[in-house]
Amino acid sequence: MKIKIKVKHAALILISIPLIVFVIGPQLQIYIAKKQVEYGQAAAKTKLLQSLDSSMILDSQKWKIIQNYMLDDYMAGQFDVYIGPAFSQVSHPDRDVTFTWDEMYPYLNMYVTKGPIDEYFASAAKQLAVHYKTIGQVDKAQDILQKAIERTAGSSDSWVGQELQLEQTQILIEQADYSAAKQLLQEMSKSNDPENDYFQAKIAQKKAEIKLRQGHVQDAYKEVQNALAQYEEIPAEKDSREADEIPAGYEELLSLKKSLQTALAQQSHINNTVKGRIVYSDGTPVANAGVFLQAEEDAGSSITPDEPYQQTTDADGYFNISGVLPGSYQITIGLSFDQIDGWTWPVTMDEWIDVGEKKTFTYDITLQKLIDIKSPVNQQKITDKHILFSWEKIEGADYYQLNLGADIDSGSISTVFKSYITDNQIKVPAEEVYDHPLGVIFPGDDLSTVSPKSLLAFTNTDNRFSWSVEAYRADGELITRSNGYRLDQDTMGNLPFFYLKERSMTKADQLLVDKKLKKALAAYQSNYEKDPDDIHSLRMIVRLMDAESSDKHATENEKSIPYLQAYAEKTNSPQAIFRLVEYYYEKQQWGAFNRWFNQYEAAADGHLESYDQAIYASALMKQGKLKEASEQFKQVMKLDNSHRFIGSWLAVELYEGKTFEHALAIAKEYPERPFADEKRDWFYMVQALQEESETDSHYREELKEVLGLYFKNKDQELSNWMKTADKPAMKEFIRAVKDVS
Repeated sequence: MKIKIKVKHAALILISIPLIVFVIGPQLQIYIAKKQVEYGQAAAKTKLLQSLDSSMILDSQKWKIIQNYMLDDYMAGQFDVYIGPAFSQVSHPDRDVTFTWDEMYPYLNMYVTKGPIDEYFASAAKQLAVHYKTIGQVDKAQDILQKAIERTAGSSDSWVGQELQLEQTQILIEQADYSAAKQLLQEMSKSNDPENDYFQAKIAQKKAEIKLRQGHVQDAYKEVQNALAQYEEIPAEKDSREADEIPAGYEELLSLKKSLQTALAQQSHINNTVKGRIVYSDGTPVANAGVFLQAEEDAGSSITPDEPYQQTTDADGYFNISGVLPGSYQITIGLSFDQIDGWTWPVTMDEWIDVGEKKTFTYDITLQKLIDIKSPVNQQKITDKHILFSWEKIEGADYYQLNLGADIDSGSISTVFKSYITDNQIKVPAEEVYDHPLGVIFPGDDLSTVSPKSLLAFTNTDNRFSWSVEAYRADGELITRSNGYRLDQDTMGNLPFFYLKERSMTKADQLLVDKKLKKALAAYQSNYEKDPDDIHSLRMIVRLMDAESSDKHATENEKSIPYLQAYAEKTNSPQAIFRLVEYYYEKQQWGAFNRWFNQYEAAADGHLESYDQAIYASALMKQGKLKEASEQFKQVMKLDNSHRFIGSWLAVELYEGKTFEHALAIAKEYPERPFADEKRDWFYMVQALQEESETDSHYREELKEVLGLYFKNKDQELSNWMKTADKPAMKEFIRAVKDVS
């Protein structure tokens, strides 16, 4: 499914899809599945356990049961639910029989002792080792791995033993037994096939980690460089080659090389510790929860059993992850359904941990009770011209944010509807809900068809809608939310679903439902010509024209602008007004831009989001008001942790004559962290500018001149300079500045 929505709202879509897909829909399925087990399918578990203990079935059948019901779960994820800033993931929502650790333990042992040597064998041994390590029995962890390795001797699947030896090495490193770890790696190097790129890379990675933990940063860097040099075709930079062309194992080495470069350049601490505690808001510790520290390049990807930084909380909820390299990370936690049932971790998408400034970084997590919602709920059909949204009052909340969602084809989508609500209820006109867009959605991989439901949005009387609410403190800190895992009768509460039946579908609406888009547009235009006060037809004309421009990858359909302007004037819709703001920004028509931006600020009651301020700052920059632009960008950086406009601010500062040292300090403090986009490393780009300038006394003058061409939109002159200039660092910086959006 493809979604076209204005850039300002992209993050809302991306964060809302997981919440809907993994929370609202499956909560009913999970609840039903749990009840099936409780009231009938518990017998299935008993029967499976009896089969495993029976001498009447074949060993191959036993191995299949263990694989399907105990090891598949571990390979997919050892926890029921994974929750992080960028995503929420359910490991096996359709599994109707699950086993506790105590129930699985003897059969995992059985698999390691007698089972076939395969990928499941390696998983069983690792799972046992991780369990022993978690409860502090490291000797037992090493013992089970050694027994498993001995079983692989002479096996055709030699990689299984090597995988387990790597696991042994990691435990030795974590225990600071570097001598034994080095010896084991040396033995692996001798026995490993030199052509096996994967294990060669893994061995080099472990050797470098040992050197790092011993404080030998330069030696670790040389180890990585030498390992990369062993593969002659490995690119100097990861993005100079397709990811699937990089040999397995070497991608981690490239990432390690970059981390070491950052640490050396910024003089960061090398061996760092991230520690903290997970508790419920009533102070009860969350024991045996998974804690996974994902590096910036991996943030948002699914959790695997082989995550490099992971730990399980102890009986008091504490975790302590050591040996962490400098860099930016996000934490994801793994929980069972019972642990998360009725609770939420109120984390936002831009929650980052910057490791390296201090040797120890403390990060505590508190799970909060979900907000109980009151109305509208439980498939309520609303026929009034106003809708009352109400929910329980949250202590310490200064304001709330209301989100609206809709079922769209095979999924659901949700966006922010109202922010800065100071009461625990709000009554809104149905027309305001009708005005709220969902963007344009194209089912499938091509843009040949559009989803009528996405265009009709909340005007569709046949579609089911949902809503959620979030509570915030005055400084923007998220306290808790209503959307979450409600899996039991006691925590299920009211379901956030409703229908809007206040209006009636028109003939034009029905044409749209039937996917007759051109006929629908003609019908809406005819209706609007007959009745200029027909807001619904005007609204749908704008949306259909927007779908047409999206299909053609156009920024805005010029034919739609008069309609869009009329719609914005008649409804004062903030979304419509902001589209005009963006339109006139792209056209560089600053008079119209300033007029519509002022109107947008008034419609938003002065509550500008970081993106709004960034667009305004960029407009000031393009108008030559650089001091005002710089101050606006500074405010944006403090509000938006993605720092997506940092390049523009750096360009302004350098143009104004600020030193490279000043720009480097800004780039270090505000690293760009775009979600689901390629990151631009502004620190290294500015550093490259500084180095390049050392041999040219007129470098700063030329940089200012080129930036001036960009600010003044002299595209042809800038293009000519890019073709002829012999300054690669400056050209790379200018290219990156032009791509800021």
